[in-house]
Amino acid sequence: MRVCGRGFLCTALFILGACGQDSAAFRVANGADPSSLDPHLISSVAEGRVLSSLWAGLTRSDPTTLEVLPGLAKSWESSPDGTAWTFHLRKNLYWSDGSSLTASDVESSWLRLQNPATGAPYQDWLAGARFSSHLDEVRIQFPAPRPQFPAMCSWPALAPIPQDLRDGTGTPASVSSGPYTLERWKIRDRVRVVRNPFHWDSSHAGPESIDFLTVESAFTALNLFLTGGVDWTPRVPRLAARNLARNHHPDFRSSPRLGTSFLRFQVGTPPMNDPTVRKAFSDSIHRGQLAELLSPGPVPALSLVPPGLPGYSPPIPGFLLGFPGPELEGPYELLFPSSDSNRLVAEFLQDQWKRNLGVEVRLVNQEWKAFLRSQRKGDYQISLSSWIADYPDPVAFLEVFRSSSGNNRTGWKNQEFDGLLDRAGRAGDPATRNALLQKAETLLMGNRPIAPLLHEAGSDLVSPRWEGVEPGPMGTVDWGRVRPATVSG
Repeated sequence: MRVCGRGFLCTALFILGACGQDSAAFRVANGADPSSLDPHLISSVAEGRVLSSLWAGLTRSDPTTLEVLPGLAKSWESSPDGTAWTFHLRKNLYWSDGSSLTASDVESSWLRLQNPATGAPYQDWLAGARFSSHLDEVRIQFPAPRPQFPAMCSWPALAPIPQDLRDGTGTPASVSSGPYTLERWKIRDRVRVVRNPFHWDSSHAGPESIDFLTVESAFTALNLFLTGGVDWTPRVPRLAARNLARNHHPDFRSSPRLGTSFLRFQVGTPPMNDPTVRKAFSDSIHRGQLAELLSPGPVPALSLVPPGLPGYSPPIPGFLLGFPGPELEGPYELLFPSSDSNRLVAEFLQDQWKRNLGVEVRLVNQEWKAFLRSQRKGDYQISLSSWIADYPDPVAFLEVFRSSSGNNRTGWKNQEFDGLLDRAGRAGDPATRNALLQKAETLLMGNRPIAPLLHEAGSDLVSPRWEGVEPGPMGTVDWGRVRPATVSG
């Protein structure tokens, strides 16, 4: 896109002009293009915002309280030992084309997610599980207790998908099950969704249509909001966020997220296969300065799991106090996905490593799809990353680094770590479970395949024309709650 001398404002006005003649009822400055509309293949929060409009799970998660609510399933129960779950589907469920959505669709979708050939990042969620369906019931049997499974079912990865997508003959979201259905997807422009007349919730009265605009720059997103081009931007530049918070702007919202930004190290190849090198890079970062740079909101992180999960206290290691390290020979490379805030963090880290380690680090930025490909192939040395919980449990963070996890992407495999997660899964006593998870996290932090940076916070601007846009600790929105604001008087 050509940008004139007025910079981001001109870009915003260009987008506003381009979409003003063909604009949805509700518009989101969503971020990068989704890598896919297939719910089995995505993992980012921005993608989740789009796919949660298209795909209905067996359950829903209250965005603010995180309470697990009925979705396609009206109820569920577990076996006494927590290894088996039975979900009772609502009567007369339909896909967006009016065809019946059945318990068999759920079972077949889970089989596809479980299949290694799918390449699903969340394949390990169903590792070792067996499924069955009969009439309106779906049953899943795990080899170990899975108390958090109903909460997991609110994430799009476990949503049922139609037959043509399961067998590879259809395109993602040509038929959907969520409150909305796809009207069009134009790369580098938008995903347009419109209300699904066959959605199970007949009381759903959200916007008639939603545009998820491809807006990678937080500055452009801000200017689009200020000029009326979008109704919600979940990405506010730091200086603007400071001013908005200081002035108590009524449209601005900032709140903690169950999320952590961190560095991945590619441990399979030199020099990052040396834990002392990884330790040197991690311990030379002044996290307090980084949090101040990005304030308001984020706080320094010395653990992967953020605080605030009931019953769990993340282990705080005593070794992140600075480290002279080995002799380091550069240059090194830091890979990060394109965005204004990511570049700011990358440049801060580059300066820290130059000052504190005396090494040169080259910055490599890629658009989101290319970045994911590089991470998944292990084609990097150090990579900027983040993770927001898919469900409110420490396992939502720790299981990412199982040896078998498609979200691991570091090359790190540790049987002791996997064993601790397995033992925690079998533990019936919550205190015993949390103690085992703490040991697992301590082992992860000691091996240094990652370096936590910050525990995240959300900064959102929401138009007063709408209510119900309430991103909670996991950054999600229940699209069925979004309504035009009630005008009093």
